Amino acid sequence: MNSRPRHSDALIIIGYIVAVLLGAALLAPLLFDFGQLFLAISTTHGWRDSKLIGWIVEAAEKTRLPGYFNRAALIVALAGLWPLFRLLQMTRAEIIGIETPAHEIKNALLGLAVATGAIGVLVALFSLLEVCRISSSARWWSIGLPLVSGLCVACIEEFLFRGAMLGMLRRSLRPRLAILVTTCLFAVLHFLKPPARGLIADEAVNWTSGFHVLTQLFNGFGNWQNVLAEFLLLFAVGWVLAGARVATGGLGLSIGLHAGLVAAMKYFSQVTTPSAAFRRAEFFPWVTENHCKAIVGSYVGLAPIAAVVIAGALALWICRVRVRRQDS
Repeated sequence: MNSRPRHSDALIIIGYIVAVLLGAALLAPLLFDFGQLFLAISTTHGWRDSKLIGWIVEAAEKTRLPGYFNRAALIVALAGLWPLFRLLQMTRAEIIGIETPAHEIKNALLGLAVATGAIGVLVALFSLLEVCRISSSARWWSIGLPLVSGLCVACIEEFLFRGAMLGMLRRSLRPRLAILVTTCLFAVLHFLKPPARGLIADEAVNWTSGFHVLTQLFNGFGNWQNVLAEFLLLFAVGWVLAGARVATGGLGLSIGLHAGLVAAMKYFSQVTTPSAAFRRAEFFPWVTENHCKAIVGSYVGLAPIAAVVIAGALALWICRVRVRRQDS
C-alpha cells in the first residue's frame, strides 16, 4: 500500500511535464541538425525520387524548428514514462487495467475502426454540403504516415493522461471527477504548442533556439475567438477517451479511438480542400476553421464534436454487446 502523501503524486506529474518541455528545448536543435544532414545526404544520393523513403524526405523539407520541438517532446515524454510510473509507484492495473493483451488488442482495433469510420462519414457529409471538396491532387495511398503518427501519439498520450494521470487521480477522487480533471488537463496542455513557422530562420538555429520556441508555447491562448471551439473539441476527445478507459477497465479502446481520430483527421486533411464558403465561416458554429496546432484536422465545431462523441458511444456499445454475448 502506498503511504506517500497524495500531493507528492501531483508534484511528480508537474515535474515530469516541466522535464519534458526542458528536454524538448535541448533536443529540438539536435533533431533539426540531424534533419538538415539527412536532407543534404538525400539530395546527394537522389533519395527524393525513392518510393521507399521519398515521403520521409518530403516531410523533412516541410519541417521547421517548431516541428522538431514537437517531435522532441514526444521522444522525451516516451523515454520518461517508465521512470514516471516507478516514481508514482503505480501498479499495472492502475495504468493499463487487468484485461489480457488479446482483449486489449481487440478493443484497440475496434476503437481504430470506429473512430476512422466516424471521421470518414463526417468528411463525406462535409463534401456533400460543400464544406470541402476532394483535392484534385489527392494522394489516396498516403495512409502510412497518418496511421503511424496516430498510433505513436495515441500510445504516448494514453499512457500519460489515461494511464498515469487518470490512474493517480482515481486513487483519491470519484471516477467522474477524476475524468473531469484529467480531461481539462488534456485540453489545456494541448494548447502549449509553438507556431508552425516564422520563429527562427533555419540558418540561425543554434543549441539555445529550442528555449526560444519554449517561450512561444502559450501563443495558442492569445486568440480567444478560436480557443472556445478548439478547446471544446479537445475536451470532447479527452472525455470520450477517459470514459472508454474507465468503462472498459483498460487502455486498449482509448488507444484505438485516439489513434483512429488522429490518423483519420490527418489523412482527410491531406485529401480535401476547404471551400470558399467554409473560409467565409458560413457553416459556423457547426464547423469552422481550426487554428490549434494540436488538432491535426482542418475542422472544428459542433459537427466534429458530435462525431467524436458518437464514435465513443458506439465503440462502448459494441464492447458491452460483446461482453454480454461472452457471458451468455
